[in-house]
Amino acid sequence: MEAPIDPLKIAAYCGYLAAWLVFAIAAVAGALPFLRRQSQQPTSIEAPVWIGTLLQALAAFAVTKSMPAGPLHPRTFELAGALLLAPLGAALFVWALRSVPNDADTLVSGGAYALLRHPIYLAFFALLLATGLLISGGTNLILPVLLYLGGSELRIASEERELSRRFPEGYARYRSRTRWRYLPGLR
Repeated sequence: MEAPIDPLKIAAYCGYLAAWLVFAIAAVAGALPFLRRQSQQPTSIEAPVWIGTLLQALAAFAVTKSMPAGPLHPRTFELAGALLLAPLGAALFVWALRSVPNDADTLVSGGAYALLRHPIYLAFFALLLATGLLISGGTNLILPVLLYLGGSELRIASEERELSRRFPEGYARYRSRTRWRYLPGLR
């Protein structure tokens, strides 16, 4: 006899896939103006940004590497967590992209950036956690979380030095007004 269809499982996987689709479309749409701006202002990338990006990519690899062979069997709380985190991550990502004005020489402090100084890092983190929950990562999520957070800290420290250099007074005011870097209540 076949097991009954679990509506939470269907909702979690559909919500997860829809969130990644929205995320991908927003990333492509948001990248176009960014690439135009970057071609006009060539910049060098510091070593901490490269290392941080590598650590974040390793976090995603570690999550997928922990995926068991065969069917996935996430528990109810993992399905509920993924169903919550994936759409929230995608929505935060879209909101953060829409909060950035077309002017590259402006300190972004409105929209999503009024709540968090680096909301895109939280958006990616939410999707990383949702992925880990759906594949029943359990304790296997510890290493990816540590890699992602370590990479984020390196990148953010470098970005904040650059923002402080480019907008000395404005960024100091923004930092005092916007307390959280990317993890509300923690960092």
